[in-house]
Amino acid sequence: MKVFFALLLIANIAFAVFQWLLPYDQLFVEKKKIPAGEQLQLLTNANVAIISESEVVAEAEAEAEQQVEEAAEFVVTEEASDPLVCYTIGPITDMARAIEISGRYSGNQAETALKSSLEKQYLGVMVFIGGHKSRGAAITTANKLSARGIRDHIIINQPDNPNLLSLGVFGLKKNADRLKAKVAKLDFPVETEARYRERTIYWLYVEQSSETELLQLLVDDEFDSGVSQIPTQCLPG
Repeated sequence: MKVFFALLLIANIAFAVFQWLLPYDQLFVEKKKIPAGEQLQLLTNANVAIISESEVVAEAEAEAEQQVEEAAEFVVTEEASDPLVCYTIGPITDMARAIEISGRYSGNQAETALKSSLEKQYLGVMVFIGGHKSRGAAITTANKLSARGIRDHIIINQPDNPNLLSLGVFGLKKNADRLKAKVAKLDFPVETEARYRERTIYWLYVEQSSETELLQLLVDDEFDSGVSQIPTQCLPG
């Protein structure tokens, strides 16, 4: 028994010396965990596409080639576009005539657009005697003028001047002034006034290709009535 205790004592002493020479943390090395934020991942495991240098170069070349093709296509389109010749036809006072002229040009591969405007047409200078309270009073004045040799007259009504006795409308003002002076010598309260009337005027806008012969489809009576074909700047778009 003494021998057994002696051996056990020797063994404990030997273990203590061994532990003193070799620390405990080196004897039982624990594998340290790497924090999740510091662990490395393979690109293939991280769902990241790996693009080689050759693929990058090929993609850049393809994009540059596409840009060149688009630029070339734009240039070809611009060069291929047919420049236009544009003009305006008018003034046309009759709507049916305006539509008929438009049909002539559109039937010859020209683009047309019909526009209208309301304008005042100068008629001339009217010589008249106003101030009558009734139609009978106007007839009395007309009879007196006829007795003095002035027989051209007519009774007209205006919104602001009813029972007006008109002695005529003159295209030349000097003729109107001459008649006014003649009637004034007979002691009638004669007056003059410029006369206008509203009318609708039509204008035809035409576009045609510059590569074809310039269309000229107006007839003589249209030229005689003052209708003209006037070159104009083409509208955008």
